[in-house]
Amino acid sequence: MVEQKLKIMLVDDESSVRETIEYYFKTKGYEVLSAESGEKALPIIIERKPEMILLDLNLGGGMNGLDLLKLVREFNKIVKVIVVTGSNEDLKANAEFQKLGVSDFLQKPITVSKLKEVVVKGLGK
Repeated sequence: MVEQKLKIMLVDDESSVRETIEYYFKTKGYEVLSAESGEKALPIIIERKPEMILLDLNLGGGMNGLDLLKLVREFNKIVKVIVVTGSNEDLKANAEFQKLGVSDFLQKPITVSKLKEVVVKGLGK
């Protein structure tokens, strides 16, 4: 029996952030999907059905992270979502994020140890 890799979808408009996180999780045995915008991420999420989404709130382009999350929740209520932001705002208290079932929040800059801790906790692995 072939063990299937857990899929993590990374949505961030900063290529250096995407590349660093992608490299780290690939070396840990995860399948990592990535996109730099909500518009590019949505079809990948629909088709590939990741177990977790690491979602930057402030994406460049037309669709921000919150818009993407609302669309994802229309067809997938169970995928774990970790919101990543550079903002100092306390997002945990935001009722909209609670309603949308966000698993956790990370503030940039992100340390690898904190990212690993949050992902492992979120996936229950």
